[in-house]
Amino acid sequence: MSNRIKQEVNKVEIPKELSERSKLGVIKAKLEIKKSKKKWTYLTAPVVAAALAFVFLSPSNMHEIIPGQPKVETVGQSNVIDTSNPRKLVGFSDNVFVGKVIEQIGTKSLNGFPETQFKVEVLDNIKGDLKGTVTVNQQGGHEWNKIIIFEGDKLLEAGNTYLFATRYLEREDWYTLVPVHGDILITSKQEKTQLIEKYTNAYENEMPFDSEPGTGSDTGK
Repeated sequence: MSNRIKQEVNKVEIPKELSERSKLGVIKAKLEIKKSKKKWTYLTAPVVAAALAFVFLSPSNMHEIIPGQPKVETVGQSNVIDTSNPRKLVGFSDNVFVGKVIEQIGTKSLNGFPETQFKVEVLDNIKGDLKGTVTVNQQGGHEWNKIIIFEGDKLLEAGNTYLFATRYLEREDWYTLVPVHGDILITSKQEKTQLIEKYTNAYENEMPFDSEPGTGSDTGK
């Protein structure tokens, strides 16, 4: 490289704001990598790559790696009960009810896994006696440029009505969905009537879960 070119290169200054942002990005990327070794067995190389890419991209071209529609990453699950069985599902749940999702009201991670909270209007109780609006928590949510969910599940959507099967977490005062089978979308009055009848019968013949309570966010009280 000629002396003249070297002189011109040396004149190029990196804006202080971008420099500081890069430092923060490096720190955040290191923390994500460290956390992946301890908690996230499903963390893959593309996630780390995305974290590192954030460090070297300016705000003007950030959109080139963050698509309008986030990539969906599913996480396998291992249930202690067969949640596809309505009698076992109801027996495992603290509350089963029909509710309408009003809006998303928050996100939080209790065990290194994203969780999403929704404001839900209670319409009909099947098990329990909830009234007004409650906070329903769903395991899964947005993480970087992805949506992480349990396999076979979908994030709740505002405006939709569901049959919910939940476990109450007192310290957060929210009702966590049993993954996959704990939120059933209702699309018509007829379907609502049929589901209420089906799960009312399941409640009358429920199979209680009698093992020791777990430590997960949807089991502890």
